[in-house]
Amino acid sequence: MSGDRAERDSGSDDRVLLDAWRDGDIAAGNELLQRYLPQLIRFYFNKVGDGQVEDLIQRTMMSCVRSRDGFRGDASFRTWVFEIARNELLMHYRKRSSAQAVDPAVDSIADLGPSPSTLARQADDRRLLLQALGRLPADQQMLLELHYWEGLVAAELSLVFDVEPITIRTRLHRAREKLRGVIERLEADPVPRDRALDTLSDPPQPE
Repeated sequence: MSGDRAERDSGSDDRVLLDAWRDGDIAAGNELLQRYLPQLIRFYFNKVGDGQVEDLIQRTMMSCVRSRDGFRGDASFRTWVFEIARNELLMHYRKRSSAQAVDPAVDSIADLGPSPSTLARQADDRRLLLQALGRLPADQQMLLELHYWEGLVAAELSLVFDVEPITIRTRLHRAREKLRGVIERLEADPVPRDRALDTLSDPPQPE
């Protein structure tokens, strides 16, 4: 099958899934969005810093969910997804840029994105964090990862660990302090220690 034929067939499948999604079939919507996950990973990879690819993919997926009924079908669904991805990437650059404006026709990714040295430093920070997490008791490691990386709040974590939400808050505090101690034993320099801990940022709370 030629590339053009395959792309046409994929576009037809996309439209079937989209129509089913609009009619209330959540599974069809999930299948449609997951179809483009590998392509979005490739799109964002090497354009943003470590740890930001997942956030941008989530933002792109949420924009697709919010805007699905506005998709008119003038282009393929794949084209529409990348249009949203480009807009999300530019918004990301504008939020983090100290410049008055970001012009994608002039500014390069090297100008807008993190430098190679920054990417290398971020990779080192993440390795330190992962090494430290792996030395925590299993429940503490899972608790921190589910909270900071998967976005579970205390009420949700209380169901996972079968304890009261107030207990979860206490355990989160203790686990983070335990993690800090492990990082201090692994790394003598306080600067990378602090950066590694800073990669754990609180997830957004539900409105």
